[in-house]
Amino acid sequence: MAQTREQQIQQDVKDLHTLGYAQELFRSMGGFSNFAISFSIISILTGAVILYDYGLAWAGTAAVLIGWPLVTVFVLLIAASMGEIASAYPTAGGLYYWASRMKNKNWGWWTAWLNLIGQFAIVAGINYAAAGFINGTIVTPLLANAGVAYGNTSAVLGQTWLTGQLVTMGLIMLVQLALNVVGVNLVSFLNQVSVWWHIAIVAAVVVLIVLVGKPDISGLKLFAIQPLDTAGSWANNIGPVSLNYGAATSYPLILAFFFSLLQANWTYTGYDASAHVAEETVGARVSSAWGVFLSVAVSAVVGFVFLLALTTHLPNLGALFPADPKALGGADSSQYYFGGGVAVISILKYNLDQIAILGVGLGDLLAAGIAIAMWFCGLASIAAAGRMLFAFSRDDGLPAAGWLKKVSHRYRTPTNSLIAIVLVAWLFTLAAGVVGGGQAIVIVTAVSTIFLYAAYGICIYLGATTTDWLKERVWSLGRWSKPVAWLAVFWVVVLMVLFSFPTSGNISWPFMAVTGLFLLIYYYGWARARFQGPRVMGQEEELTEIEREFEHAAEQLGGAPA
Repeated sequence: MAQTREQQIQQDVKDLHTLGYAQELFRSMGGFSNFAISFSIISILTGAVILYDYGLAWAGTAAVLIGWPLVTVFVLLIAASMGEIASAYPTAGGLYYWASRMKNKNWGWWTAWLNLIGQFAIVAGINYAAAGFINGTIVTPLLANAGVAYGNTSAVLGQTWLTGQLVTMGLIMLVQLALNVVGVNLVSFLNQVSVWWHIAIVAAVVVLIVLVGKPDISGLKLFAIQPLDTAGSWANNIGPVSLNYGAATSYPLILAFFFSLLQANWTYTGYDASAHVAEETVGARVSSAWGVFLSVAVSAVVGFVFLLALTTHLPNLGALFPADPKALGGADSSQYYFGGGVAVISILKYNLDQIAILGVGLGDLLAAGIAIAMWFCGLASIAAAGRMLFAFSRDDGLPAAGWLKKVSHRYRTPTNSLIAIVLVAWLFTLAAGVVGGGQAIVIVTAVSTIFLYAAYGICIYLGATTTDWLKERVWSLGRWSKPVAWLAVFWVVVLMVLFSFPTSGNISWPFMAVTGLFLLIYYYGWARARFQGPRVMGQEEELTEIEREFEHAAEQLGGAPA
């Protein structure tokens, strides 16, 4: 006989108690909401759009038509392996807890920091990109009509480092923060809206381009590896070390193609969110596992259809990728400023702006719709990252853990951790912009991909080399479990090499080196001796008493969270 919702919640709480934690967060998310948060963070209208230029620069149409399916296969293997482990340990923090239980606290500590750095970077990358797109498609045109000049590169308050893109990023993140603090029910609802918004925009773009779009005049061959970056050059100067690099066309074609895979693989990040919100999900063991896997599977199909429509209806790309280096830096140039989303906007305008609604071109309207989808993506990313930070802090794995692990009695959300995620992500983006200039988006996207997948890889490796967790899982790949896991680990290793390379002026490798050194010092100087790993909050009676305190406080403060 199937369990009622209330019986399922009781079982979820019992499972959480066996892991040593009280039900502090508000458990109300259904299976679709769990899927929706990962689908929203993957957001095919974010990663695939803002790095579309990057893919063209390194591999032409092959970045999408070959790269997307290739990356999809391996990411599905990674998601399947993670889904298995998620079903064994349904707790917030996900990967950190998995590694600690499968091996020991030391593996858990390293996994936590890799995942946490990746979470900060992905929140930064998503919202920086969203700000740029929102400015370009909504804010700047509206203010221009009012006689106000404001754009992504505008100096705000006379400060060149405080750009319009950074200011807009800060403002949209404050709204996202407020919504996340108010309650999981509201965020769950908005994530569900996000799923249908993404699908509606994709459907509109595909149908309209197929029906009224113009012929491809780019001169590119479908499925051919044809790098469009013919004039790029940059250098990484770190003290006495100077490393100089050339255009994409100066590399062997196969290597240029593999560099282009950042477009697809960064899109496929953040689906561990379904595990991070396990303590707020009803039927967490099964729902979290399916959320991880299905978010990738659905995004794969919807994303490829969307990208196929764009890639078969390209305009002349000469203005975006000029052969003359003197043309670099122009308003429409993507040569150095990879990740601007300029190519997708140009494709939409080229194909659809002959149709206008209330004087606004249809291409511009759809671009604004994509900007809103990016905002949804940022909202979900803050929710997931806040849970990860909360879970690690709950076990005293961070400085200021006592403050970070506090849960709002009114809203049952990890308010302080959410605040910290937003603040650090904005400061990280500011630093990336100061150091990398126009390449800021590539810096933060590469960093987020590298660190998140490093954490994914560690957990999958531990899953393939340990056995105790197998008896806990309820979502199983059966005899395919280990082969799938080892193929997933292989792909993670490939990613580490590819995305550490400083393509397009990317400084991710020195950032990783400095971060790795800092973590080593921190680990051997403090964490190795003092960090205790996952902690049991109390016996059954104590955990129940903690939960009663939250319920009583909520009643006193005005009822259930929004």
